[in-house]
Amino acid sequence: MSSKTPDYSAPEKMPLRLELAIYGAAMFSNSLGYMTMVVVPLWVITLNPSPLMIGIVLGSRHFLVFLYSIHGGAMMDRMDPRRIMVMFTWIGAVIPFFYPLTTWLWVLVLIQMIAGYSTAIGWIGAQAIIGQTLKGSAVHAGRMSAAVRIGALIGPPLTGAAWDFGGPWLSFGTLALWGAGLMASCLALPKTPPKPGTQYVPINARDFIPRLSDYMATFSLLSIPVIATVVMLAVIRIGGFSMQSSFYVIWLEQLGYTGTTIGLLMTVFSLFGGGTSLLAGPLMKRFSGAWLAIFAVSVCILMVTITPVLGSYALLMVAVAINGGLYGLGQPLMITMAARGAGSQNQGKAVGLRTSANRLAATFIPIIMGAVVQFSGLENSFYIMGGALLCLVALIAVYAKRSGATK
Repeated sequence: MSSKTPDYSAPEKMPLRLELAIYGAAMFSNSLGYMTMVVVPLWVITLNPSPLMIGIVLGSRHFLVFLYSIHGGAMMDRMDPRRIMVMFTWIGAVIPFFYPLTTWLWVLVLIQMIAGYSTAIGWIGAQAIIGQTLKGSAVHAGRMSAAVRIGALIGPPLTGAAWDFGGPWLSFGTLALWGAGLMASCLALPKTPPKPGTQYVPINARDFIPRLSDYMATFSLLSIPVIATVVMLAVIRIGGFSMQSSFYVIWLEQLGYTGTTIGLLMTVFSLFGGGTSLLAGPLMKRFSGAWLAIFAVSVCILMVTITPVLGSYALLMVAVAINGGLYGLGQPLMITMAARGAGSQNQGKAVGLRTSANRLAATFIPIIMGAVVQFSGLENSFYIMGGALLCLVALIAVYAKRSGATK
């Protein structure tokens, strides 16, 4: 290795407290998304909205994350990520109780936005620490992704069962319990002392105002082919997941499946994803990370697209297992590729950029799909949306090959 080549190997030994706190923050924050994709659609359909309004409510969870994740990542680059994480994540333990208190759809949109951002900060921070402290280690990124799958393995069926046996209050109370776990994990992170020659700087109101320079520095990372490839693939990957987290649940509910059986499908999704996450490190030693990610995203989209032709619960289970396995593999691949391409001073910005791309898709795909459902029907919407996303993956593959991102 030349002196100009960054060392991306993992540190020889990391404090166990740090690793467990990172994995805990990642697990609770990310798996909250899986839990809400079970209970929020079930709550929304009791309010008898239009398909388009369903899409708006479900997509709104990601809107603030889309707007402010770059700013949040930049704040983490300037300050201790733990400080930012603790500042926001306590909201995740409180906000779930507001869901069953309202039957006004636009108030529900506001609650969704606040809940989405408060929990996403935990996930952004965990990834930033992996890049800053663990040097973008594929091994540790894989372990973190596996921890996420453990949370998603437990959370959705627990939430679905809570809905079936205790109704909205018990199910949203389960979300609040998960939010408390996220806050506890963030508090368990060791405090980072100021860098040599610098002093502890208190956070003030101006720090919450987005800076144009941060956004310019962040978007300049797109000039790096591997970063551009990761961001584009992230949009498509989350686009497919957004289909699954919105109208996929509505489709299953219309077929007569209960909250518990829907939650079990999400459990299988997470179970297979947890196992494949640990393969990211070994696979990246033998194959191009970009080609692996392109393959994983393509098959994930395909498995969601064919949902209407799967005529039995067993076939749905097989499809969701394949989808979950490759979705789980794609996550550490993209985390590692972005961390290695961004450089040590831009880890928060790189995570913020990828998260913004993720939430762009997560915000608008349900809305677009809701409009497609309204005009072409629920079944046709899977084929239309899935086909469009697969065409975009093909274009990304061409770009990655020509730009050298696949090397």
